[in-house]
Amino acid sequence: VAAEIKSTKGDMITVVSSKGVEKTIKKDDAQQMNPPKFDKTEDMANLTFLNDASVLTNLRARYFSMMIYMYIGKRRNEMPPHLFAVSDEAYRNMTNDRENQSMLITGESGAGKTENTKKVISYFAI
Repeated sequence: VAAEIKSTKGDMITVVSSKGVEKTIKKDDAQQMNPPKFDKTEDMANLTFLNDASVLTNLRARYFSMMIYMYIGKRRNEMPPHLFAVSDEAYRNMTNDRENQSMLITGESGAGKTENTKKVISYFAI
């Protein structure tokens, strides 16, 4: 729930929601919001504040705007690469052309290379 901090007292804060509801909560239970320029952003790694609330709020806004389905009615080469699209193409090339395929998964530390590699391997196994 989006809210504005009204007052602070020790480790407690009083917030007022956009609907006018006032509530006192622990400071640690509040998470910072991103500026409006990040609303419905495609690449959530660019968010100023990357926290659970920001990611879920962004996904919800994209879902209700039908922006969650990037590849509907578009060719793969018209869109940025997607992990499962690249995996699917490699798998199809292996089965149809009977040729070995390789994937290079790169990124900075903490970017999710290990998790994405697990997803690719799981996709191939299924």
